[in-house]
Amino acid sequence: MIRKLLLILRFYYSAMFFFCAAVSVALAWLVKVHGPEIIPMCMLGKAAVYPLYLYVWIVQRYGDEFFYYRNLGVRRRELLGVSCAADFVLCYVLLKLTALFLYEPL
Repeated sequence: MIRKLLLILRFYYSAMFFFCAAVSVALAWLVKVHGPEIIPMCMLGKAAVYPLYLYVWIVQRYGDEFFYYRNLGVRRRELLGVSCAADFVLCYVLLKLTALFLYEPL
């Protein structure tokens, strides 16, 4: 189980991290400008971008890697699902920390 999780996180870091981090930073900027009440809308927007990003960019570009991971025992659904969940959690933490540091009195 741990081995599969490490393989999935390696795929996330190699294939998805930079684009997803850029989107998360852009959403953090939106939270900075518009306030913490926009966080749920940002998360919904990010969730709406995932299918487009996954099936237009990731599946087309990394098709050969899916066979590599499948041979190691990780299915494509697991690979993409856990990668998206990890990114969603990281984005949520970033947005909450942005709101906390910018809008909460110290």
